[in-house]
Amino acid sequence: MPKYLTIDVGGTNIKYAVMTEEAEILEKGEYPTPRTNLDDFLASLKELYEKYRGQVEAVAMSAPGRIDATTSYFYTSGALGYISGINLGDKVKSFIDVPFSVENDAKAAALAELWKGSMRGVSTGSVIVIGTGIGGAVIVDGKLHRGATFAAGEYSCLPMHLDRPYDGTNWAKQNGVYGLLGIYAEKIGEDKAALDGRILFSRANAGEKEAIEAIEEFCRGLVIGIWSLQVVLDCEKIAIGGGISKQPLLMEILNRELDEDIARIKDRVPFSRPEVVLCQFGNDANMIGALYHYLYELNA
Repeated sequence: MPKYLTIDVGGTNIKYAVMTEEAEILEKGEYPTPRTNLDDFLASLKELYEKYRGQVEAVAMSAPGRIDATTSYFYTSGALGYISGINLGDKVKSFIDVPFSVENDAKAAALAELWKGSMRGVSTGSVIVIGTGIGGAVIVDGKLHRGATFAAGEYSCLPMHLDRPYDGTNWAKQNGVYGLLGIYAEKIGEDKAALDGRILFSRANAGEKEAIEAIEEFCRGLVIGIWSLQVVLDCEKIAIGGGISKQPLLMEILNRELDEDIARIKDRVPFSRPEVVLCQFGNDANMIGALYHYLYELNA
């Protein structure tokens, strides 16, 4: 049975799993992402690969950044700036002796959902991954659309104001996790640094008024962003991923806000309300999509 080493490079941790060609996870783990320099990052990959040398057919990675998934070149690399301007495939050849591939993390998540998850059979749609920023992916004609420069779906940079030059006030600042925590911190007069998503949702699930109001305000921002995507893409379905998407209360409030807003504006706009669902694969999505990219896009 062929086995594959899949790796998901995150800003905090690097997750990895050994999978079959049907994405069955045989073994998985994680370790802290080196934040220092490229050499330390490569050394960590070498150490990981040595554990599985001779046991896997290929290494399939997902990572942040604008990436040419056909060549493994990183135009940008998100929080891990030391990979920018680097062909990672060339760098790992000296210690990885099997085929290597890499895909953008949000695009990999979308591939997983298209392959075996919530977006299976969808012709036109999008995946929105809520984290520190807002990752995304565009699906057109049932396939991942990367764009002319591999930047399609970089939703973090979506401007929130059209009445002045772009100043960095974007969707990530408003609707990334820290945007939500900022709304809540202002309502209760606490330091945002002392809060996290678990604290907020535990209080909201316990019925705290301010916590629920913060999530409602946050979701209204998500609704505006979703309408912006609808004008361009006309999605039939949108899947929401990221850690906080696992909270049933978030999806409940988001869908309620979508229903209320489309009822208010439906006679004035040409777009319709898409079905908005939860991504199926959670923390494993990026690795599953990275495997799909290697098996069925590079080697189809």
